[in-house]
Amino acid sequence: MSNPKSANKQHGTGSEGGFPDFSLNMIDEDLIRAENDDKLTVYLFFLILAAAMAGFLFGYDTAVVGVALPLIGDDLGHELSASQQEIVTAGTTIGAIFGSAILGALADRLGRKWSLTIADTFFTVGAILIASSYSLAQIIVGRVVLGVGVGGAAVIAPMYITELAPTAVRGRCIGINALFIPVGQVVAAGIGAGVQQMQHGWRLLFALGVVPSMVQLVLMHWLPESPRVLILRKQTHEARKVMQKVYKNASDAQIEFKLRVAEEYVAATTKLQSELTLRQRLHKLWHTKAYRRPILTVSGLQFFGQLCGFNALLYYAGTLFGLLGLSNPALGALIPSGVNALFLIIGMSLVDRVGRRGLLIWFGPLMIAGLVWNIASFYYLCQPTGGFLDTSFSYDRGQVGVVIGGIVLFTMGFGMTYSHLAWYQSEFLALEIRASGSAIATTTCWIANLVVSVSFLSELETLTPSGTYGLYLAFVVAGYIFVVFCYPESKGLSIDEIATVFHDSFGIKKSVEMRRAKAELREKWAKENKGQPHDVAQKAKDTAHLEFAARPTRGFRDDRVEQA
Repeated sequence: MSNPKSANKQHGTGSEGGFPDFSLNMIDEDLIRAENDDKLTVYLFFLILAAAMAGFLFGYDTAVVGVALPLIGDDLGHELSASQQEIVTAGTTIGAIFGSAILGALADRLGRKWSLTIADTFFTVGAILIASSYSLAQIIVGRVVLGVGVGGAAVIAPMYITELAPTAVRGRCIGINALFIPVGQVVAAGIGAGVQQMQHGWRLLFALGVVPSMVQLVLMHWLPESPRVLILRKQTHEARKVMQKVYKNASDAQIEFKLRVAEEYVAATTKLQSELTLRQRLHKLWHTKAYRRPILTVSGLQFFGQLCGFNALLYYAGTLFGLLGLSNPALGALIPSGVNALFLIIGMSLVDRVGRRGLLIWFGPLMIAGLVWNIASFYYLCQPTGGFLDTSFSYDRGQVGVVIGGIVLFTMGFGMTYSHLAWYQSEFLALEIRASGSAIATTTCWIANLVVSVSFLSELETLTPSGTYGLYLAFVVAGYIFVVFCYPESKGLSIDEIATVFHDSFGIKKSVEMRRAKAELREKWAKENKGQPHDVAQKAKDTAHLEFAARPTRGFRDDRVEQA
């Protein structure tokens, strides 16, 4: 590893002592791992919880509409029609499209911390507008404003956590933000169930959204900026201080090494932004295969995660369970949100062992089975009413229970997979495209979400419930095929290493090779240091001569890169 000649191998095709040149990409991580500083420290846990409040707001404000709409009644001057309910629901999604595109694209210039602050401001203003609404127009405007905050938070929070978290626990750290989304959904459904008999209870539901946004605004005082953003701003000393807090057990040599690696990636960002116009950057994103592939990968997962139908179930839970005849529809809404939260916790606990791709491959079929179950159960349930749900008809309780069983099975699979894995997008994107790529993926998410949110009730009335869930099944199957061929495993790879798997293809096989090489390398180092302390300080000195520009990770960032 300390052989200077190893630094001169350009494309990762050579080997030293039987080990592929992938080792050049992992020196920094193995130095960090040597003192086990890649643990979830108290300080890092605080940072992640504070950032993950954005996930809670995201979950609460997207789910609250599903339990609040049936409570509005004629408080806005008239009963809301199905199309008006769809417009109110879609308002947040429309705002989120703009929030994710604008705040995501400006995340490098504004910084992760201040982008989250702006998102919180929109959360707060939007909640106040909705809670004080006395017209349909005002509540729609409030939902759009709120949506800007939702969209911004959806991009920035996982990106911020990705850049702070050490490799070995990154999956669980990002998962905490993802976990807070269904937690917010459960809280919204729980409060909604409790205010069913309260006059103007829907106003309280929306107003309570102000509380977590204000809490996060206060916590912003103690959140540092991302080290990569600080380096981008030439504030290297501040970046070093943040790294020293996050990697509490790392030696000074390790911190300096990691800082140098981050500086190199930031240099790539600076070059891309300073030497190219916006149009040229967009052209480069699409025509550079090593950029286009990861953006397509994360955008595809967001696309299929939305069109699988879970959010339709969430947004219209009160309406759907009311159609099924439950006396407290809001309480019924706890079923999908609660099951989702429970199985997301299970998925999050497995993600760094089973892997991101592993969870999708193994548990994606649960979603398929659940949707097939729903198609059949809705078909038999609705036979007495011509295939459609009818609020005036009293359905058989046993058949309603069978329908709910299918919903639970589907939600189990969703909680294990898309519910949190879609938000791991930032780790697949190289730093120079991380903000813009995350913005593209999250905007894709909200556009697909908009399609679902404005069409669900209409689909129930035209395609029938069975037909609607048949459509969702088609998207889930297509998504599973997409994962098999286009979604590489990122478990065990640092965020700087993951970008390299997309150089020649979508990296399914290459990620396997890289992780195998890393495992062999760790085993080799363990044997070399058997029976004696691992001298990480000496290893840092041994590798200090390496020229980062010669590392094979740089091949796709210059003008020689292969174009599509």
